[in-house]
Amino acid sequence: MYYVAPKLQRGNGMIIWRHVKKLTSFKATDGLEYVVAKSKKEMDQSLPIYIGVGNKLVKTRRYEIIWLDAFFQ
Repeated sequence: MYYVAPKLQRGNGMIIWRHVKKLTSFKATDGLEYVVAKSKKEMDQSLPIYIGVGNKLVKTRRYEIIWLDAFFQ
């Protein structure tokens, strides 16, 4: 099971995750970046960035890094 959300939503306070069994069954928008979590525990960590190409997700070499403000205070 995977949780998929557009990367642009991660910057906002509200994220809508789509729950899919296989990444191949997810219909991606061309050129839009997504973050993918394999479990709910992983959602608050750094996540790999995928990009939509031809209605499919293609993994990039980039990761989205989450900065925890509470950690630095």
